[in-house]
Amino acid sequence: IFTSCSSDDDENIPVYSLKDVEGTYSGKMQTTSIAPLENAENEAEDGVTVNAELKDNHILISKFPVEDLIKSIIEDPDAAEAIIKAVGDVEYKIPYQAAFNDNKDNILLQMSPEPLVLEIAMEPQPIRKTEGEEETNLTVKVTIKADEKGSYAYEGQKLKFAIQATEVTVNEERFDKFPATTFTFDMTKK
Repeated sequence: IFTSCSSDDDENIPVYSLKDVEGTYSGKMQTTSIAPLENAENEAEDGVTVNAELKDNHILISKFPVEDLIKSIIEDPDAAEAIIKAVGDVEYKIPYQAAFNDNKDNILLQMSPEPLVLEIAMEPQPIRKTEGEEETNLTVKVTIKADEKGSYAYEGQKLKFAIQATEVTVNEERFDKFPATTFTFDMTKK
């Protein structure tokens, strides 16, 4: 004689998908560097509010906070503020591959960040002269890496990840004074 052992509770088993990580998030970004940023204000301690959208294996931050980064490169506070205004909103996209952790209660994100490139048109004065010509554009390229995987926890719908700015070039010349800087994101799904 055979009897069925199934019960009505089987219908309540949640079905998880790697697409569960997709959506809109809001939270804080903390900025820390090996050497403290001289011009950074208390904002770095409290973090800045950021929004992100995860879709099609990309993290899109539509307004990436670049103020501390610019202030670490440009020593003159007035010039730094002018550049921040000229740059405006910076959109940054981070590709990732998603996988479940062993317990299948978190989704891990292996990120493959690409360089962040800022093209800045300088109005009043040239940055440098090249072969007798005045150059009025400033190209800042920030090398970004992600050593650790990000994670999305089903409990609380929390997304956490960190990226590091390891090197900065200004008009293809390495900027040696830039301290390696880590951007840590702690966000919640909306």
